[in-house]
Amino acid sequence: MKEMLILKNTLPFKELEEQLRTIEFRGLYNAKGEKIKPYKKAIFSLATVYPPTSIGASPVIKTKTTKDILFSPQPTIYSNQIEIIKTVDKFLSKNGLRVNKLKSAIEYEWPGRGLFHMLPPIIEKHSYNLSDGFINLDKLIKLFENFYVKDAQNNLHHIFDRYLRNYFIDEVSSIRHLDIFHSNAPLINYGLQYNHKQDFHIICDGSHRIDYSIEHLHEPITVILVEPEKRPLIPYYAFPMPFRPTIRLSSKQSEKMYPRLERDKIHLFNDFLKKVLHYDWTPAGLSVSKLRTNTDIN
Repeated sequence: MKEMLILKNTLPFKELEEQLRTIEFRGLYNAKGEKIKPYKKAIFSLATVYPPTSIGASPVIKTKTTKDILFSPQPTIYSNQIEIIKTVDKFLSKNGLRVNKLKSAIEYEWPGRGLFHMLPPIIEKHSYNLSDGFINLDKLIKLFENFYVKDAQNNLHHIFDRYLRNYFIDEVSSIRHLDIFHSNAPLINYGLQYNHKQDFHIICDGSHRIDYSIEHLHEPITVILVEPEKRPLIPYYAFPMPFRPTIRLSSKQSEKMYPRLERDKIHLFNDFLKKVLHYDWTPAGLSVSKLRTNTDIN
Protein backbone atom coordinates (compact mmCIF):
# COMPACT_ATOMS: atom_id res chain seq x y z
CA MET A 1 0.00 0.00 0.00
CA LYS A 2 1.55 3.26 -1.07
CA GLU A 3 -0.50 5.39 1.30
CA MET A 4 -0.40 4.71 5.02
CA LEU A 5 -3.86 5.35 6.42
CA ILE A 6 -4.27 6.25 10.07
CA LEU A 7 -7.12 5.01 12.27
CA LYS A 8 -8.29 8.01 14.31
CA ASN A 9 -11.45 6.97 16.11
CA THR A 10 -14.20 4.37 16.44
CA LEU A 11 -17.78 5.56 16.81
CA PRO A 12 -19.99 3.15 18.85
CA PHE A 13 -23.28 2.14 17.23
CA LYS A 14 -25.44 4.04 19.74
CA GLU A 15 -23.48 7.24 19.18
CA LEU A 16 -23.59 6.73 15.41
CA GLU A 17 -27.34 6.26 15.64
CA GLU A 18 -27.78 9.62 17.36
CA GLN A 19 -25.62 11.34 14.76
CA LEU A 20 -27.61 9.79 11.91
CA ARG A 21 -30.77 11.32 13.39
CA THR A 22 -29.34 14.78 12.64
CA ILE A 23 -28.96 14.22 8.88
CA GLU A 24 -31.05 16.69 6.87
CA PHE A 25 -32.67 16.71 3.46
CA ARG A 26 -30.89 19.09 1.13
CA GLY A 27 -34.07 20.77 -0.02
CA LEU A 28 -37.10 19.61 1.97
CA TYR A 29 -38.60 21.98 4.54
CA ASN A 30 -41.46 22.43 6.98
CA ALA A 31 -43.88 25.37 6.83
CA LYS A 32 -41.40 27.53 8.75
CA GLY A 33 -38.66 26.93 6.18
CA GLU A 34 -36.68 24.60 8.49
CA LYS A 35 -34.86 21.57 7.06
CA ILE A 36 -36.51 18.17 7.55
CA LYS A 37 -34.53 15.34 9.20
CA PRO A 38 -35.34 11.98 7.52
CA TYR A 39 -34.09 9.82 10.43
CA LYS A 40 -35.30 11.90 13.36
CA LYS A 41 -37.72 9.20 14.58
CA ALA A 42 -36.39 6.15 12.73
CA ILE A 43 -35.46 2.76 14.22
CA PHE A 44 -31.90 1.52 13.60
CA SER A 45 -30.64 -2.05 13.79
CA LEU A 46 -27.92 -4.24 12.29
CA ALA A 47 -28.72 -6.74 9.54
CA THR A 48 -26.77 -8.82 7.03
CA VAL A 49 -26.77 -8.75 3.23
CA TYR A 50 -25.94 -12.04 1.52
CA PRO A 51 -24.66 -12.48 -2.06
CA PRO A 52 -27.15 -13.54 -4.77
CA THR A 53 -27.33 -17.23 -5.58
CA SER A 54 -27.85 -17.02 -9.35
CA ILE A 55 -27.18 -14.74 -12.33
CA GLY A 56 -29.40 -11.67 -12.41
CA ALA A 57 -30.66 -12.30 -8.87
CA SER A 58 -30.54 -9.67 -6.15
CA PRO A 59 -28.66 -9.88 -2.86
CA VAL A 60 -30.80 -10.71 0.18
CA ILE A 61 -31.05 -8.77 3.42
CA LYS A 62 -31.66 -10.88 6.51
CA THR A 63 -32.63 -9.86 10.03
CA LYS A 64 -33.37 -12.14 12.97
CA THR A 65 -36.94 -12.61 11.72
CA THR A 66 -37.12 -11.65 8.04
CA LYS A 67 -35.46 -12.29 4.68
CA ASP A 68 -36.06 -9.89 1.79
CA ILE A 69 -34.70 -8.97 -1.63
CA LEU A 70 -32.41 -5.95 -1.70
CA PHE A 71 -33.16 -3.16 -4.16
CA SER A 72 -30.78 -0.51 -5.45
CA PRO A 73 -31.39 2.99 -6.84
CA GLN A 74 -27.84 3.05 -8.24
CA PRO A 75 -27.28 0.86 -11.34
CA THR A 76 -23.67 1.96 -11.93
CA ILE A 77 -20.52 0.80 -10.13
CA TYR A 78 -17.27 2.75 -10.55
CA SER A 79 -13.93 0.94 -10.45
CA ASN A 80 -12.07 3.85 -8.87
CA GLN A 81 -14.47 3.74 -5.91
CA ILE A 82 -13.97 -0.02 -5.55
CA GLU A 83 -10.19 0.53 -5.49
CA ILE A 84 -10.60 3.05 -2.65
CA ILE A 85 -12.62 0.52 -0.67
CA LYS A 86 -10.01 -2.17 -1.33
CA THR A 87 -7.31 0.15 0.04
CA VAL A 88 -9.33 0.95 3.16
CA ASP A 89 -10.21 -2.71 3.69
CA LYS A 90 -6.55 -3.73 3.49
CA PHE A 91 -5.73 -1.04 6.05
CA LEU A 92 -8.58 -2.11 8.35
CA SER A 93 -7.52 -5.76 8.22
CA LYS A 94 -4.22 -4.75 9.84
CA ASN A 95 -6.26 -3.27 12.69
CA GLY A 96 -8.47 -6.30 13.23
CA LEU A 97 -11.38 -4.84 11.24
CA ARG A 98 -12.96 -5.47 7.84
CA VAL A 99 -15.17 -3.33 5.60
CA ASN A 100 -17.85 -6.02 5.46
CA LYS A 101 -17.86 -6.67 9.22
CA LEU A 102 -18.12 -3.17 10.66
CA LYS A 103 -20.73 -2.78 13.39
CA SER A 104 -19.98 0.86 14.06
CA ALA A 105 -18.35 3.78 12.26
CA ILE A 106 -14.62 4.35 12.03
CA GLU A 107 -12.80 7.61 11.36
CA TYR A 108 -9.54 7.43 9.45
CA GLU A 109 -7.05 9.85 8.00
CA TRP A 110 -5.86 9.51 4.43
CA PRO A 111 -2.69 11.65 4.33
CA GLY A 112 -2.96 14.28 1.65
CA ARG A 113 -6.70 13.75 1.28
CA GLY A 114 -8.24 14.38 4.68
CA LEU A 115 -10.36 12.76 7.38
CA PHE A 116 -13.10 10.32 6.41
CA HIS A 117 -15.66 8.03 7.98
CA MET A 118 -16.65 4.54 6.97
CA LEU A 119 -19.75 2.89 8.35
CA PRO A 120 -21.86 -0.11 7.44
CA PRO A 121 -24.02 0.45 4.34
CA ILE A 122 -27.40 1.96 5.14
CA ILE A 123 -30.56 0.18 3.95
CA GLU A 124 -33.95 1.89 4.25
CA LYS A 125 -37.22 -0.02 4.49
CA HIS A 126 -39.99 1.69 2.52
CA SER A 127 -43.58 0.60 1.95
CA TYR A 128 -45.25 1.70 -1.29
CA ASN A 129 -48.81 1.01 -2.40
CA LEU A 130 -48.98 -0.72 -5.79
CA SER A 131 -51.87 -0.74 -8.26
CA ASP A 132 -51.40 -3.37 -10.98
CA GLY A 133 -47.69 -3.18 -10.20
CA PHE A 134 -47.43 0.60 -10.56
CA ILE A 135 -46.61 2.73 -7.51
CA ASN A 136 -49.83 4.52 -6.59
CA LEU A 137 -48.71 8.13 -6.83
CA ASP A 138 -51.93 9.45 -5.29
CA LYS A 139 -51.18 7.50 -2.12
CA LEU A 140 -47.46 8.20 -2.26
CA ILE A 141 -48.07 11.94 -2.31
CA LYS A 142 -49.78 11.69 1.08
CA LEU A 143 -46.41 10.91 2.65
CA PHE A 144 -45.33 14.48 1.78
CA GLU A 145 -48.08 16.27 3.69
CA ASN A 146 -46.74 19.40 5.44
CA PHE A 147 -43.44 19.19 3.53
CA TYR A 148 -42.27 21.99 1.25
CA VAL A 149 -39.66 22.86 -1.37
CA LYS A 150 -38.27 26.28 -2.21
CA ASP A 151 -38.05 27.84 -5.65
CA ALA A 152 -35.39 30.24 -6.96
CA GLN A 153 -37.18 33.17 -5.33
CA ASN A 154 -37.23 31.37 -1.98
CA ASN A 155 -40.98 30.78 -2.11
CA LEU A 156 -42.20 27.69 -0.28
CA HIS A 157 -44.33 25.21 -2.26
CA HIS A 158 -46.35 22.47 -0.56
CA ILE A 159 -45.37 19.15 -2.17
CA PHE A 160 -48.63 17.59 -0.99
CA ASP A 161 -50.39 19.68 -3.66
CA ARG A 162 -48.41 17.66 -6.25
CA TYR A 163 -48.88 20.27 -8.98
CA LEU A 164 -46.87 23.34 -8.06
CA ARG A 165 -47.93 26.71 -9.42
CA ASN A 166 -45.67 29.55 -10.50
CA TYR A 167 -42.50 27.70 -9.54
CA PHE A 168 -39.50 29.96 -10.28
CA ILE A 169 -36.50 28.18 -11.80
CA ASP A 170 -34.42 31.40 -11.70
CA GLU A 171 -34.97 35.08 -10.81
CA VAL A 172 -37.24 35.66 -13.83
CA SER A 173 -38.63 32.48 -15.37
CA SER A 174 -41.35 30.44 -13.72
CA ILE A 175 -43.40 27.35 -14.57
CA ARG A 176 -47.10 27.89 -14.08
CA HIS A 177 -48.03 24.24 -13.57
CA LEU A 178 -45.36 21.75 -12.48
CA ASP A 179 -45.94 18.09 -11.60
CA ILE A 180 -43.47 17.19 -8.86
CA PHE A 181 -43.04 13.61 -10.11
CA HIS A 182 -40.61 12.44 -12.77
CA SER A 183 -42.29 12.01 -16.16
CA ASN A 184 -41.44 8.28 -16.11
CA ALA A 185 -42.93 7.71 -12.65
CA PRO A 186 -46.27 6.36 -13.99
CA LEU A 187 -44.46 3.88 -16.29
CA ILE A 188 -42.40 1.84 -13.81
CA ASN A 189 -44.04 -1.51 -13.11
CA TYR A 190 -43.10 -4.15 -10.53
CA GLY A 191 -45.51 -6.85 -11.74
CA LEU A 192 -49.15 -6.56 -12.85
CA GLN A 193 -50.29 -8.99 -10.15
CA TYR A 194 -49.31 -6.72 -7.26
CA ASN A 195 -52.16 -4.65 -5.84
CA HIS A 196 -51.19 -4.04 -2.24
CA LYS A 197 -48.61 -2.40 -0.05
CA GLN A 198 -45.16 -3.74 -0.84
CA ASP A 199 -41.99 -3.41 1.23
CA PHE A 200 -38.81 -2.33 -0.54
CA HIS A 201 -35.40 -2.53 1.13
CA ILE A 202 -33.43 0.16 -0.71
CA ILE A 203 -29.72 0.94 -0.47
CA CYS A 204 -29.35 4.50 0.78
CA ASP A 205 -25.57 4.60 1.19
CA GLY A 206 -22.99 1.93 0.43
CA SER A 207 -23.67 0.39 -3.00
CA HIS A 208 -19.94 0.08 -3.65
CA ARG A 209 -19.22 -1.48 -0.25
CA ILE A 210 -21.92 -4.07 -0.90
CA ASP A 211 -20.62 -4.72 -4.41
CA TYR A 212 -17.07 -5.09 -3.08
CA SER A 213 -18.21 -7.59 -0.46
CA ILE A 214 -20.43 -9.80 -2.61
CA GLU A 215 -18.44 -9.60 -5.87
CA HIS A 216 -14.81 -9.36 -4.72
CA LEU A 217 -14.81 -10.94 -1.26
CA HIS A 218 -17.77 -13.25 -2.00
CA GLU A 219 -18.87 -12.74 1.58
CA PRO A 220 -21.90 -11.31 3.41
CA ILE A 221 -21.74 -7.74 4.71
CA THR A 222 -23.14 -6.17 7.87
CA VAL A 223 -25.50 -3.26 7.17
CA ILE A 224 -27.56 -0.73 9.11
CA LEU A 225 -31.29 -1.20 8.58
CA VAL A 226 -33.43 1.93 8.95
CA GLU A 227 -37.13 1.32 9.62
CA PRO A 228 -40.03 3.62 10.44
CA GLU A 229 -41.21 3.92 14.03
CA LYS A 230 -44.81 5.08 13.46
CA ARG A 231 -45.00 7.30 10.41
CA PRO A 232 -43.50 5.73 7.22
CA LEU A 233 -40.10 6.93 6.10
CA ILE A 234 -40.19 9.79 3.63
CA PRO A 235 -39.94 8.24 0.13
CA TYR A 236 -36.44 7.68 -1.19
CA TYR A 237 -35.18 10.03 -3.91
CA ALA A 238 -35.01 7.34 -6.63
CA PHE A 239 -37.14 4.35 -7.57
CA PRO A 240 -36.10 0.92 -6.29
CA MET A 241 -34.57 -1.20 -9.05
CA PRO A 242 -33.15 -4.75 -9.17
CA PHE A 243 -29.56 -4.93 -7.96
CA ARG A 244 -28.39 -6.81 -11.07
CA PRO A 245 -27.51 -6.42 -13.88
CA THR A 246 -25.36 -3.37 -13.32
CA ILE A 247 -23.18 -1.02 -15.36
CA ARG A 248 -19.43 -1.03 -14.60
CA LEU A 249 -17.34 2.01 -15.50
CA SER A 250 -13.89 3.18 -14.52
CA SER A 251 -15.19 6.43 -13.01
CA LYS A 252 -18.06 8.90 -13.04
CA GLN A 253 -16.07 10.95 -15.55
CA SER A 254 -15.90 8.04 -17.98
CA GLU A 255 -19.68 8.21 -18.53
CA LYS A 256 -18.94 10.93 -21.08
CA MET A 257 -17.32 8.27 -23.29
CA TYR A 258 -20.66 6.51 -23.70
CA PRO A 259 -23.21 8.97 -25.11
CA ARG A 260 -25.78 6.18 -25.53
CA LEU A 261 -25.49 4.96 -21.95
CA GLU A 262 -29.16 5.05 -21.13
CA ARG A 263 -29.44 3.16 -17.87
CA ASP A 264 -29.27 5.39 -14.83
CA LYS A 265 -31.18 5.98 -11.63
CA ILE A 266 -34.75 7.19 -12.11
CA HIS A 267 -35.48 10.01 -9.72
CA LEU A 268 -38.82 10.24 -7.95
CA PHE A 269 -39.14 13.95 -8.66
CA ASN A 270 -38.76 15.90 -11.90
CA ASP A 271 -35.47 17.42 -13.05
CA PHE A 272 -36.09 20.72 -11.23
CA LEU A 273 -36.66 18.99 -7.89
CA LYS A 274 -34.68 15.75 -8.12
CA LYS A 275 -31.93 16.87 -5.70
CA VAL A 276 -34.20 18.03 -2.86
CA LEU A 277 -34.53 14.52 -1.40
CA HIS A 278 -30.76 13.94 -1.29
CA TYR A 279 -29.23 13.87 2.18
CA ASP A 280 -26.87 16.40 3.72
CA TRP A 281 -24.51 14.47 5.98
CA THR A 282 -22.78 17.59 7.29
CA PRO A 283 -25.04 18.11 10.36
CA ALA A 284 -24.16 14.56 11.46
CA GLY A 285 -20.44 15.37 11.33
CA LEU A 286 -19.87 12.41 9.01
CA SER A 287 -17.46 12.69 6.09
CA VAL A 288 -18.59 9.85 3.85
CA SER A 289 -17.43 9.09 0.32
CA LYS A 290 -19.38 10.85 -2.39
CA LEU A 291 -19.67 9.69 -6.00
CA ARG A 292 -21.11 12.91 -7.30
CA THR A 293 -20.44 16.60 -6.95
CA ASN A 294 -22.93 18.49 -4.82
CA THR A 295 -25.27 20.59 -6.91
CA ASP A 296 -26.69 23.84 -5.62
CA ILE A 297 -30.38 23.63 -4.91
CA ASN A 298 -32.84 26.13 -3.54
